[in-house]
Amino acid sequence: MNFKFSEINKWYQTKSGVINASIIIDSINRIFNISNDKKILYLGEDSIINIIMNSSDNFNSFYLSDTENADIRGELRNLPFEESSIDCIIIIHSLDYEKDPHAAFREIDRVLKEDGEIIISGFNKMSFLGIFSMFPIKSIFRNKKYITIGRLSDWMKLFSYEIKHILNVNKIPPFKNQRLINLFYFLNNDIFSKINFFGNSYIFFVNKKTYKYISVKNWHKKDNIILGKFAKPVVHNNYEK
Repeated sequence: MNFKFSEINKWYQTKSGVINASIIIDSINRIFNISNDKKILYLGEDSIINIIMNSSDNFNSFYLSDTENADIRGELRNLPFEESSIDCIIIIHSLDYEKDPHAAFREIDRVLKEDGEIIISGFNKMSFLGIFSMFPIKSIFRNKKYITIGRLSDWMKLFSYEIKHILNVNKIPPFKNQRLINLFYFLNNDIFSKINFFGNSYIFFVNKKTYKYISVKNWHKKDNIILGKFAKPVVHNNYEK
């Protein structure tokens, strides 16, 4: 079962959600320079996106959603933009509730410029969220499909993206009780936060690096190399003797 947009929004109003949102926002602001000349597209959880957008001086930013709060009404799998027209795309949990996340990522790749940047934040199953999902506790994290870090890394290789940072943030279990949250708050201290494992949320920061096609004369000869949109060159051995 996929996450639902409404239940993610509701969770971010809880004490655990507020902490998670704050750390995601601080992490994105630390690794990403939102310059005024970039055309930025935001997708996903609106309370986090509103804070990021309101703290920025960029007037070329757009929040796309099918909700009334959106700057542009639309869907992730059918973005209303031309090819190679967006400088940066910031995705907060959109892939967590998207029915076909791989198709959505292909659409993201279509509208992103060469050397464009993507920031993706999602729930990390290898954390206390995943542990909670195994117990009969009422939680939005039970019986859900997660986009894992390994799966996202494979997509980046498939699309020839350069991974610049992978962060795992917020080690505090998603308790509802404030006393329990306070008891485990030490896990987010500097000494533990630098341990880049088991965070409730991950943050991917990647760069679009697409190789240009290079024409090669006599390509049919042995071991000529044709460069394309691949992480590595492709060697053609079907040559003429």
